Amino acid sequence: MLALLLLQTQAQTPDLGKWIYPTSPAIAAPKVTVDAKAAPELQEWGDKAAALATEWFPHVTQLLSTQSWKPAKTLRLVFRLKQDAPAWCSGNEISISAEWVRKHPDDFGMVIHEMTHFVQSYPRNKVDTGWLVEGIADYIRWWRFEPESPRSRINFEKATFRDAYRTTAYWLAWVSAKYNRGLVPALDLNLRNAEDPIPTFAKLTGKEPQALWEEFRVAIEKKQ
Repeated sequence: MLALLLLQTQAQTPDLGKWIYPTSPAIAAPKVTVDAKAAPELQEWGDKAAALATEWFPHVTQLLSTQSWKPAKTLRLVFRLKQDAPAWCSGNEISISAEWVRKHPDDFGMVIHEMTHFVQSYPRNKVDTGWLVEGIADYIRWWRFEPESPRSRINFEKATFRDAYRTTAYWLAWVSAKYNRGLVPALDLNLRNAEDPIPTFAKLTGKEPQALWEEFRVAIEKKQ
């Protein structure tokens, strides 16, 4: 009788590990510098971005699997006059389009996105993971740094979970909330180890990515 009660109690006990967001130890931000020689009038914006990066760097490192990662000693924010993308990260330098900042002075979220790439610093992978790299960076931006921002409408006639950026980020956030909060850190660890991340979805949710995408589509289409 006692054994039966124990089994029933265990069956009723939720697996809290699925719902509690696992965090890595916080890593202090490296020295963040600003090079505004190309656009001196944006120095103040750059200083605010640097302060924001310094504040949020430890949070980002906690949200990913950075237990064994050591950052560079400095992170440079550099304004560029001729740059197609709003911003991009290479090594320990984030290049920022001066024209974009002039037109979008409130867009500090792009700095968090690019700083996430700095924290990611993944090695080369034999499989295509670019979509997931960008999806994780936008997940950190839109679901952690700017969680109250409006969600983008998804055209499900054309979209897939491999579309990267906000679409993949939205999907990752939904799957994490429904199935396992440890999903993104686990995927991040796969990428740090140059492993194929796809098997992790089934391991942590019990379902393949395409099945998760179909569930996501049904749920989100009702809201759009």
